[in-house]
Amino acid sequence: MSESQSGNSLVDTSFPYQLSILIVTYNSGTTIEACVESVFQELKDLAAEIIIVDNHSSDNTISILNAFRKQRPTLKVEQNRTNRGFAVGNNQALNLAVGEHILILNPDTILQPGVLKKLLKELEKDAKIAVVAPQLQFPDGRIQKTCRRFPTHMDVIYNVFGLAALYPESPRFNGWKMGDFDHQSRRVVDQPAGAALLIRGDVFRALNGFDPNFPMFFNDVDLCKRIKEAGYAIWYLPEYAIQHLGGTSVKQVKLKMTISSHVSFFRYFEKHFTRLHQQPLNFIVGVLLYLSLIPRLLILLLFKGQRTASRETL
Repeated sequence: MSESQSGNSLVDTSFPYQLSILIVTYNSGTTIEACVESVFQELKDLAAEIIIVDNHSSDNTISILNAFRKQRPTLKVEQNRTNRGFAVGNNQALNLAVGEHILILNPDTILQPGVLKKLLKELEKDAKIAVVAPQLQFPDGRIQKTCRRFPTHMDVIYNVFGLAALYPESPRFNGWKMGDFDHQSRRVVDQPAGAALLIRGDVFRALNGFDPNFPMFFNDVDLCKRIKEAGYAIWYLPEYAIQHLGGTSVKQVKLKMTISSHVSFFRYFEKHFTRLHQQPLNFIVGVLLYLSLIPRLLILLLFKGQRTASRETL
């Protein structure tokens, strides 16, 4: 593998592209066109490829992607016969990727001009930086507070019993969702949202991508946890912004996804809290997650379609 040094970073010349952009779609017809158009604008000044995996969409997503492929033959599109989830879909795309670094991107995002080149520059400043994440904004410019600390057993207890809601800016009671952070300054974080993550390719590949045991939720949390445990840094960079509509695929099957979020939350504790003295806490958290799921499902059934939130797990 040949490498040439450029400034403080190493540029791997064995890769035909500097970046592979991975997008997983599911009934994304209302958003994917604007997303891909914004990506193509970035590719004018960047050696990158786009790989899209569609999880058996039943709307006009495929027809939109086929139209793009006629214009851009280099666009790769994989069509699944079933919805295999976010984690597996991205891993499929990763297996096809020939870019040095990897951008995980949701289909309901719109890139701002020049944002990818700037993020790549930040990523390549230091070999110990494995992930850089932009600020995510709603279409009206409001900041999405999407960074998280890694959850603990106490975080579940604080959320289930309403302490996080009562004290939203408390670093103790709402520490997991970083209620004490305004998302306006750059800093090292545990875990930014998976809607837009620029990841060092060698690290992502060495970790075998996402864990498929987290099909929709907590795959990004688990990935960042493994990255941190491997000794790498994760940076949140609010000076670079990406527009993010938020939760469009999840909203289509909200009931199912709510159940999936609770199941994946428990799996996260099972995977990362394995010591004997932690097992009773895992059991308590499992019970609380199950009990808190019941009123959430009732609310969804009673007020279907009236309330949605991006990145909501509890």
